[in-house]
Order: sequence, then structure tokens, then C-alpha cells
Amino acid sequence: MKNQKSSRINDLINNDQDFTIGNNNFKTTNINILLNRVRQEKKIKSKKRIFLSFFIISIIFFTSIIVFTD
Repeated sequence: MKNQKSSRINDLINNDQDFTIGNNNFKTTNINILLNRVRQEKKIKSKKRIFLSFFIISIIFFTSIIVFTD
């Protein structure tokens, strides 16, 4: 009995991302989707950091030019 239930659940997981057992809704997500999302977030954060650091360095550079050229 237990093996039949577990095999049915496994079949449902393999066939569909959303499935219900009784009154409970379960959602499964592929681990590759989650990993790709993390990679994209890391990439976006690194781009933001690079842009922000470039912006701060350019502001410091231009203010130093203005201050020291007079």
C-alpha cells in the first residue's frame, strides 16, 4: 500500500509541477531553475557593484581635478 502511494506521488511529481494530495497543494520546482535564478541574481549584483564603484571613482576623479587644477 505504501509503495503504491509513493510511486503515484513520484509519477505526479515527474508529470506535473503542481499537484494535490487530499486538500493540500504542493508545488515542486526544478533545482536547475533555482540555480539559474541564483546565478542571474549574482550576475546582476556584480554588475550593479561595478557600475556603482565606477561611478564613485569617476566622481572622486572629477572632483579632484576641479579642486587641484585651481
